[in-house]
Amino acid sequence: MIWLIFAHYIGDIALQGDWQAQNKGKLWYVMLSHCMIWTACISIALQYLGIFAMWKVLFLLTGHWACDKWKTTKPKTPEAWKYIYPDQAWHLLQCLIVYFY
Repeated sequence: MIWLIFAHYIGDIALQGDWQAQNKGKLWYVMLSHCMIWTACISIALQYLGIFAMWKVLFLLTGHWACDKWKTTKPKTPEAWKYIYPDQAWHLLQCLIVYFY
């Protein structure tokens, strides 16, 4: 599971630049590229662990898209940082699901 958490943080934080983070809520193809990069990172870890399956790619991609789309609809206020918690919890839950199933 540690490999999936590591891959999650690489795909969701390290490989997401400021421009991408600021524009994924405005441009669908920026959101898609972010979700595809994250899904690829998790998929590489799944392949390394020998538990890769195509259904997991679809689950990861659509789940990440839905969650990030939800987060980008929230108002940009000083309190908006609190939305990072359910966002990260969902992404880590996705990792748990693909690890155990």
